[in-house]
Amino acid sequence: MAKLVIGMLALVFAAQGAYAQTVSIGTNPQGSLAYATGAGVAKVAIEAGGVNMRVVPQGGPVVTLPLANNGELDFTISNIAASSFAYLGKGTFEGKKQDNIRLVAVLFPLYSAFYVRNDSDIKTLSDLKGKRVPTKFTKQKIVGYNAQSVLATVGLSFKDVAGVPVPNGVRGVRDFMEGKNDAAFFSVTSGITRQAHAAVGGIRVLSMDNTPEALAALRGVVPAGGIATLQPAKLYPGVMGPTHVYVASFVVNASTKTPDDVVYKVVKALHANKQKLIGSHGMFKQFNPGKMRVDLGVPYHPGAARFYKEKGL
Repeated sequence: MAKLVIGMLALVFAAQGAYAQTVSIGTNPQGSLAYATGAGVAKVAIEAGGVNMRVVPQGGPVVTLPLANNGELDFTISNIAASSFAYLGKGTFEGKKQDNIRLVAVLFPLYSAFYVRNDSDIKTLSDLKGKRVPTKFTKQKIVGYNAQSVLATVGLSFKDVAGVPVPNGVRGVRDFMEGKNDAAFFSVTSGITRQAHAAVGGIRVLSMDNTPEALAALRGVVPAGGIATLQPAKLYPGVMGPTHVYVASFVVNASTKTPDDVVYKVVKALHANKQKLIGSHGMFKQFNPGKMRVDLGVPYHPGAARFYKEKGL
């Protein structure tokens, strides 16, 4: 009898230990939007989901997605374009397919675009032909792919512009402010874009064509990319009227090795706690609990799928 009681207690303690086990969420380095987003997700997972989650800052999706694929990270934050490339083995993951990557939740959209000085004679994307434009993006290749996908909508590529190699999007915007580029490509809502807007006397976002043909051309470069329409707002400097821009959402990923019940608890906590998320970062104001599950070409984790099925999503 005593042995039976001891055995039962051991099982209880083991279960409690498993429940209290710390899980990890990989992000870009501290100071990045991805880090702040991961910190917000971890806070909600801990406070509302009962999941002990810690943020592990790394070198970005090219590092965190393979670590998740191998089961060394339980969750990651990334742009859906990076997740799609990883799962399909294309783009930044050419020939390195990450079969174990699964989506957990769509968090909020990220809008990017080419923009010029407000007084520039560049009026359309087609006018960028032969102009000085940031290229290469050696340290942030996903931005380069996004930029190329937008150019593809008007039949252009980096070969058609006067390329100015940059390591990342921020450097491209700084070059633009310094007059080294005729146009920049980066997140419309980023702090550096707001700085550029103030520094050059106003920017103007170049609108894309919003047609099935344009979308097909864009997805020929970035399969998970899309086109969204923005209206003038303080949040969107350089948007003068209805403007079509590139969109790719920030998402939470997991591994097939991440336990179903843990993913379920995290998704449930995120769905019910938008205000807590907003408290961690203003970008979560665009978080829509009703659109956490969107078909983006990457399968969802079974734990997440279970919750979305229960919610009719």
